[in-house]
Amino acid sequence: MPSVLIVGATGMLGASLSRRLKQQHPDWPLTVYFRNPQADDWFLNSVGVDRVEHGTFEDTARVRALAAEHDMVINTGSSFDPSLSQAIVDGLKQRKGGSKGTLIHVSGGGNFIDHRTDGKYDPASKVWNDANEDDIKKIDASMLNGAADRLILDAGNEGSINTFIVCQALTYGAAEGPLPSLGIGYKILTGNAQSVGFVPYVGEGSALLSVIHVDDSLKFILKIVDIAATQEVTGSAESRYYMIYGERVSWKDVATVLAKTLHKKGVFPSPEPRSVPIEQAGQGEIPKLLGSNMLMQGDRSAALGFTATARSILEHIPEDLEAHTF
Repeated sequence: MPSVLIVGATGMLGASLSRRLKQQHPDWPLTVYFRNPQADDWFLNSVGVDRVEHGTFEDTARVRALAAEHDMVINTGSSFDPSLSQAIVDGLKQRKGGSKGTLIHVSGGGNFIDHRTDGKYDPASKVWNDANEDDIKKIDASMLNGAADRLILDAGNEGSINTFIVCQALTYGAAEGPLPSLGIGYKILTGNAQSVGFVPYVGEGSALLSVIHVDDSLKFILKIVDIAATQEVTGSAESRYYMIYGERVSWKDVATVLAKTLHKKGVFPSPEPRSVPIEQAGQGEIPKLLGSNMLMQGDRSAALGFTATARSILEHIPEDLEAHTF
């Protein structure tokens, strides 16, 4: 039975994954790594984890040492910090014993935006397919999550550790656990809206965004965990890169529901989103996302049985944000 370390266990994925993994494999030794000691009681007594470790993603020496003590590391904490991923890879390489360590890394679909600046749907935009290894080979450090993905793919092809990457679309749904998290998708959308004073979309807003419900994502990640633990690893690291999404929705449709929801919660005076040029859509990397199409195709994931069953994000946004205070 493999010993498992979950990095980022209090996040939107990590808390639910910890509970479900312990339910499915109660005999697997499970360690969780997170920052806030207030979550200890939930993990120890409600989930029944075997070990709690505290620290930050920046404490790479600690992450490296913990990775070296475990057979499998699942990183649900950060998809865009290559230093965290490097620490995990280095730790797994330092493991004692004859078997290879395994890294299951959760990445994000921001890699696959088309960098349009006008917010329009483009029928000629590239659809990235996980069954096409040439698509995966194109992943590089210029992409939003590409630096971490690339070093993990390289480590997997080097052969010193086994690697699996699950690249999920923008995630929605409600998190569980002692410190409920909005998840990075909602944090980006709501935080950006608050920074500019309204809910923006770029241009006509017809560009399409790929999204997935957290429960659909969790089911597939657990499948990959079982595969990693029970099956011989073969093929290239690119052949173990999986894309998952549930639906594609326009940025304008997302912005319309989000604006109504945040208005109802008293965040903004207007219930309407606002069309703006990309230069006025926010700060940093976020406008690149809002102006782009993100088109993912998970044929390899589908071959493993992945299907999304959750209701649309457009139905979920009011429910998911209901309990959150802004």
